[in-house]
Amino acid sequence: MHRDKVSKHMYVTKSVDGLPAIQRNGRNVLSVWDQDWDLAVELCELLNKREGQQPKLLLTKSDRKWLKAIDHAFKVKVQHA
Repeated sequence: MHRDKVSKHMYVTKSVDGLPAIQRNGRNVLSVWDQDWDLAVELCELLNKREGQQPKLLLTKSDRKWLKAIDHAFKVKVQHA
């Protein structure tokens, strides 16, 4: 992907310690094994195509509450580690 067309909210491939990684907003999202740059670029393009689309997974209201609760508990544990 050309640098001039890259939004800070898009997924991009970067070299991290010599290995391909997919980043978003400057944070690593996924590292790709075996230095498979073709796979990393393909995944990055797929993620960018899916960006903003409604997810196929539909959760009930109680499922969303449960996920938010465990996410919050995890974040608290990490912050206090």
